[in-house]
Amino acid sequence: MAKSQEILEQLKESGHRFTGKRKIVVDLFIEYKDKYLTAKDVYEHVKKSYPSISYDTIYRTLALLKQENLIEEMEYGDEASRYRLSCGQGHHHHLVCLGCGSIKVVKDCPMELINIDRDDFTVVNHRFEIFGYCSTCGHSNKS
Repeated sequence: MAKSQEILEQLKESGHRFTGKRKIVVDLFIEYKDKYLTAKDVYEHVKKSYPSISYDTIYRTLALLKQENLIEEMEYGDEASRYRLSCGQGHHHHLVCLGCGSIKVVKDCPMELINIDRDDFTVVNHRFEIFGYCSTCGHSNKS
């Protein structure tokens, strides 16, 4: 798993500046490597050290980290994007807990089971996120 300094070095090698704010953001993603975080989560965390930080700065930082493939973005369906540290584990999918936001990797790929007319459509990429509740959250969220 990547360490904060490795990620910041990768940013520097790509021509981006090292800043304290970026380090706090990267450290947060490393600390919560198995969860998706919202921009608001990141903002609230960074604001503790930098009270004058703006949402624009947070969004620019998230866009940069995403551009450099250091974080992954996902929409939960509530129109809010969430972000997590890139897995770097090759092709895989996720089980995502709607309660606590924890993530588990699914190595099997259901793509082979989907019947797509490949003469009419060329698949260049795909992503499967399976939403539900982990064993900790599941008991309190069952109907």
